[in-house]
Amino acid sequence: MALREQTEARLVGFDELAASAQVETLRAIESDLRRALSADAPAGANVPGGHLRVSHEDRSDA
Repeated sequence: MALREQTEARLVGFDELAASAQVETLRAIESDLRRALSADAPAGANVPGGHLRVSHEDRSDA
């Protein structure tokens, strides 16, 4: 399943979840996004704390 579809599936009924379940869901989504961004980093890139900055032009809204 593509990251977008996986994230959308996790957000179905999100507003009906208890606060603790919402936090858990958001942490799982954050983890998925960090893994995806880290996988896109060039080999040997310095990515402190696993954070990558993506310029607006590089983001895909598709």
